[in-house]
Amino acid sequence: MNLKKRIFSCIIVLIFLAIVFLIGFIDRNSAETMGESIQSGNKKIALTFDDGPHPFYTRQLLKGLQERNIKVTFFITGKNVETYPDIVKEIHEDGD
Repeated sequence: MNLKKRIFSCIIVLIFLAIVFLIGFIDRNSAETMGESIQSGNKKIALTFDDGPHPFYTRQLLKGLQERNIKVTFFITGKNVETYPDIVKEIHEDGD
């Protein structure tokens, strides 16, 4: 494995770990209280994931997000939709 691929892999793993760490701090009831927060002026965070999906990390993210009832937005590249249509379907179904 060349150096660029190793660095890229390390960055992906670090981003994934940071996201998992961040999710642990988000209120589990955030989706249920979103309407109240908007009306009361409380601040919220919008989470987005770009350029996916990834065959391993996206499923791990979906599992963690679902366990915590957290809604996010996925921005997916067309090439990856063609490459991983089953994962795109899972993302869509989890959003219903």
